[in-house]
This record gives sequence, C-alpha cells and structure tokens, in this order.
Amino acid sequence: MIDRFGNVMIYVTDPRTVADFWVGTVGFTELSSQELDGKTLSVEIAHTPGSEAALTLFDRAVVAQMSPELDLATPSILFASRDVRAMRDALEAQGVTVGPIAEHGGQTTFNFADPEGHYFAVREIAD
Repeated sequence: MIDRFGNVMIYVTDPRTVADFWVGTVGFTELSSQELDGKTLSVEIAHTPGSEAALTLFDRAVVAQMSPELDLATPSILFASRDVRAMRDALEAQGVTVGPIAEHGGQTTFNFADPEGHYFAVREIAD
C-alpha cells in the first residue's frame, strides 16, 4: 500500500537553472540538492518546506544513461492557487511565458513554462 505521495521527477537539461526558476520566480523552497563531479545532479523543491509532496529536478542526460528504458517526458502537473490571475500577472511581469486565463468546466486556469519550455498548469481554488 502507498502511505503518502512523495516526489514527482522532472527530467531537465540543467537542474540548477530550472531550480533557480522555481525558487526565485515561482516561490518554491529548495529542500536539497546533489552534485556529482562539481555538476548539479538533482534538486528537490517544494511549495513549502513542510510539504508532503515535492518535485525533484533531475539531470536528463544522467538518467538517460543510467536508465535508458525510462520515459523522460515531462509529466502533466496541475498546481492550485487561490488567485490565478495574480499569479499569472506576477509570472508574466518576471518575463515568464504564460498562457491566457481560461475557463474549463467551471475551473479558472492558466499555464506557464519553465526556462526549458516545460509547461505546467494552475487552477484556482477557494480556501
């Protein structure tokens, strides 16, 4: 049985650059990082330090070499925000590629891209 949700692995070309985006632009917290031969191998980040779920940004080339059978595609992730319009505006003001605000089945959403062009969605939630 699964007891809790842990991490989502996202395979990227440059884990440090992508982690800096999530921390500096989106407001996540860096939980840990691993280096190998002076190069960042992976960075674990979460929206809050005590979060049960986290993202691990892992060097795509290393994973491809270690486990060539893995699907290295970016997973489709839907985040939640109490104010998607304010979040979208803040990201856009920082030069982030953002999609338009949209309504889908009663949900207000938008998407944004990280520095490597991986897209993520955000839906609005009430308290």
